[in-house]
Amino acid sequence: MNNITFNVKKLLPLSAGLTSDKDWQSWANQAHQWPIDASAVPHDLIPAMARRRMSKLSKIAVQAAIAASQEQAIDYIIFSSRHGELTRTVQLLKDIIAGEDASPTAFSQSVHNTAAGLFTILTKQAIPVSSLSAGENTFPSALIEAYAYLAQHPKHKVLVVDFDEPTPQDYHSFTSETYQGYAVAMVIEQGDEFELSWQAQHGETAQYPLPHALNMVSHCVTQQTQWTVESQRNLWHWKKNA
Repeated sequence: MNNITFNVKKLLPLSAGLTSDKDWQSWANQAHQWPIDASAVPHDLIPAMARRRMSKLSKIAVQAAIAASQEQAIDYIIFSSRHGELTRTVQLLKDIIAGEDASPTAFSQSVHNTAAGLFTILTKQAIPVSSLSAGENTFPSALIEAYAYLAQHPKHKVLVVDFDEPTPQDYHSFTSETYQGYAVAMVIEQGDEFELSWQAQHGETAQYPLPHALNMVSHCVTQQTQWTVESQRNLWHWKKNA
């Protein structure tokens, strides 16, 4: 079994109607029921000129990243998303099929590293940044990436931002996602507060109702110390040490 350890210096989840610790505790205790008629996610940390061009998903990701990294000396950044800007890409393809011109702004911001690039531009921080996707194992893959970096730079801090939204209607025959668009921003450093271990999973397709990052948030806000997340190819075992 493989394992990594790390400390979470700051944890900041964000979604529509879920902006405070109390909101997330209520969400976790009510079987992950999403707020009805929820207020919009705040975007006050993003300049108005920039956010008018950004997708909803990028705004959530960048807002969370800026909020989590304030007053923090960040040395490396990892943005992780299973689907990325798929909603924007699908709309671009529909526009082209309909014979319309593709929006240059939408085209330039349809790539997987859109949020990562926008964050570094808006904050004017020349910091190394990675953008990754690994299916349903995207979030733990980002944590493994952060652990590998910290192994070489033990005094540094890493900002990990996991974000996603359900796939567009065109993909619903392949997925059964019921969550809302979200971002989970974490400032990570070396330590043993959290331990994440994993082993190969051999069996039928796992039920995966929540993205892995939201699963972690749910257990953390309800003060759980051990839990397991099952994916199609792996069992991910979490342990939070006192």
